[in-house]
Amino acid sequence: MPYVNTDNISHGYYFHSLQVWGTTISSSTSMLSDDIELKQADHLSDLLRDQPGVDVGGTHSMNQSINIRGLSELDLNITIDGASQTNNVFHHVGNLLINPDILKAVDLRVGNNSVLNSGLGGGVAFETKDAKDLLRPGEKAGARLFGGIATNDYHHYSGTLFSQLSDNVDGLFYYNAIDRKNPNDGEGNTMTGEEGKTENYIAKLGWDINDSNRIKLSYDYYKDAGDYSVKSNMGDSYPDHKKLIRPTKYVRDTVTLNHELSLGMTEVRSSLYWNQMNYSNLNPQTSIVSEGNTQVFGLNSLAESSLFIGDTSNLVRYGLDAKKEEAKRIDAGTSSGEESADTFAIYAEDEIAISDSWTVIPGVRYNYYKLDMKASDNSFSTPTFGLATTYDITNEWRVRASATELFKGPGLTGSYLESGSSYNPNLKAETGVNYEAGLAYQTIGMLGLDQFGFSFTAFQTDINDYIDDVWTGKSQFIDNEGDVEIQGFESVVNMTYSDFSGRVTYAKSDSEFTSVKPGGRYVVGQSLDDEVGDSISVNLGYAFPELGLDMNWNSQIVFDLDKKVEEDTAKEGYNTHKFDVRWVPTTLRDLTVTASIENIFNEQYVSHASHDLGYADYEPGRNFKLSAAYVF
Repeated sequence: MPYVNTDNISHGYYFHSLQVWGTTISSSTSMLSDDIELKQADHLSDLLRDQPGVDVGGTHSMNQSINIRGLSELDLNITIDGASQTNNVFHHVGNLLINPDILKAVDLRVGNNSVLNSGLGGGVAFETKDAKDLLRPGEKAGARLFGGIATNDYHHYSGTLFSQLSDNVDGLFYYNAIDRKNPNDGEGNTMTGEEGKTENYIAKLGWDINDSNRIKLSYDYYKDAGDYSVKSNMGDSYPDHKKLIRPTKYVRDTVTLNHELSLGMTEVRSSLYWNQMNYSNLNPQTSIVSEGNTQVFGLNSLAESSLFIGDTSNLVRYGLDAKKEEAKRIDAGTSSGEESADTFAIYAEDEIAISDSWTVIPGVRYNYYKLDMKASDNSFSTPTFGLATTYDITNEWRVRASATELFKGPGLTGSYLESGSSYNPNLKAETGVNYEAGLAYQTIGMLGLDQFGFSFTAFQTDINDYIDDVWTGKSQFIDNEGDVEIQGFESVVNMTYSDFSGRVTYAKSDSEFTSVKPGGRYVVGQSLDDEVGDSISVNLGYAFPELGLDMNWNSQIVFDLDKKVEEDTAKEGYNTHKFDVRWVPTTLRDLTVTASIENIFNEQYVSHASHDLGYADYEPGRNFKLSAAYVF
């Protein structure tokens, strides 16, 4: 049997020609991907928490944040349909507004192991659905209606229209809304400051110019509005939590023009985009609306060419990434604290097939970064290099190793609070190296199983001149805090037998400052604030095809995170469990009914990825969910 590289295989659920609405997740540390239809994802935590090396902090859409190996989304390269989500808005809210329901695919880069990536800890590429993904063979138009209720305590609904408007033009319009009340935590306490409504509008138009060219124009509008606390990530345990609840609105506008070029031996994907995030609230004492606004204008392009140099096969990837970030605070319509940053990078890597079983991947990236903010007006430019290799020991065993240099310029101040930092002529860019080594095995027929596989990835990430981007949103002096080392591993075991599937993961992350600046906020040996520690996830699924039923059990076990030094924050471990059932009637396959129980045992817990600044942002307690969707 030839080696099966399943890092990016899509495993959706199919009934004949009908694809059930869902999202494919691929991860650089997993051997098999996973479809989230059964998860009824209405928060990023529903989507990503069981992925090894990944966690999601925040209990509410207002403050959700992605964490990879103890690094927050401010140290990750995150995109939606190619548009960069580089935003630092306010340290008490999240910097991502993403609706998981409309996602077609999620590509997780756990750790930076290629010069194609710019994040210190890797990145996440989100891709939303197109009309072409939803139209069934022979159909010219379709629609989908969805509605759902949850006992703790919200209801949601959506509608999607999609059509092949002509032989080469297709279009999609999508609307989704979630109406939330204040939920209860695991001990039955009402979590105040969470009542509001989230809405998402998406309009897309695709044009197949010819067999080689396709362009897509999309507008994505996301709004989260309600009576929320200004310090939403601190939860009800913060003494002034209820006093800080006020009318709040958080909006994302994204316009993207995508181009896909296929020339046989060369594929090119490019994105031209504008992305704006605007957070605002009304002060009831002064009646003044204060806003934090960030905008990103950008262009990126990635090409992949297959060619032969002599008798050697080469898969060359090359491209560029250019963007301009702007941030400002607005009070009663008057702007202040304007800051900007310019980024430009070009990169190339060559996957060289030394033999049928051995590949070597050298890469180089040139980085340029220019700041214009209160703390610095410096520019930074440097090349970074990467080297990776894979070797197929047999048809079933593969080993890999990589070393990738890191670079990240100092981020802009959180836009909602004008910077209180003085000028720092010595402010440096963050640099470092990410080392990884991995082992993967996959086979069929072992112990009677249809398929069995496992993968193991060990890593060490060294970051020099670390900057805590959370504190750049406060009135603090922006500086390099010291050097950080992160060590750990991710392991995954997958198996399938007939209608049964199972997956078990174990992830470990352990960070510490190896050196610190004199008089700084950290001491040697202290962990990163967003450290997540050790966790296990278990997914067990069983299908009854003759009944159109799929069932899934998920458990997450997170271990206590103890202090290594007195300045650390101890984090209590927790166990949560959920059960999902989906029914697609065999006689009415346009209907899908899904039922779920989340946090079955009413666990009172705080995600280790929640950056609560010393207070507990407890997760919601037990939640019964029921939804139905019908496709016309």
